[in-house]
Amino acid sequence: MKKILFLAVLGFMSLTSFAQGTIDLSVKWSSSLSRYEVYAKPSFTKSVFTWGFSQITVVVPASAPDALLSISSVNGGGWGLSSSNQVFAPAAAPSNDFHGVQSSGQPVALTAGQETLLFTFTFNDGVCRDGIRLFVNASDPSSSASGMKGGDYKNAIDNGLVADVYNINYNNTGTTCFTCNITAPELIK
Repeated sequence: MKKILFLAVLGFMSLTSFAQGTIDLSVKWSSSLSRYEVYAKPSFTKSVFTWGFSQITVVVPASAPDALLSISSVNGGGWGLSSSNQVFAPAAAPSNDFHGVQSSGQPVALTAGQETLLFTFTFNDGVCRDGIRLFVNASDPSSSASGMKGGDYKNAIDNGLVADVYNINYNNTGTTCFTCNITAPELIK
């Protein structure tokens, strides 16, 4: 009887996590606030989403200073870095540095198709750098790749039920610090 009850609970948890949907991620540069912002965009709405232990890896050009990013948490837990979850210019990707930003999670309200700001970050020198993006699980170096020091930098979002609801990154071609919004004047004939 205990075995049947256990299997029923496990089945319910699986259905709940499957029905919950997925979450996409993005990083942007805010020129008005002079900071990078990492967003989550869910495929579902939930007023109290139990955000569990998660990791979002920020990929920066190797030309950036070899130092911790300055992280400010907004939603989804106390996001932060330690010296053990970053690697600088590994042999497998010498033009990039990898910063695994982690959170133990906390409840957050999510609305389908709407961005939720998770955390912001800056470089310690305050300089904006082009080309900041998020880790691509399918193509960036794995933990066994040369120079990755065994670190797993894959993006993962725990939904509190031991299920990873991370899906993909969107608009992940690399940030641009300054955009030119100048329009040419109309010529009068």
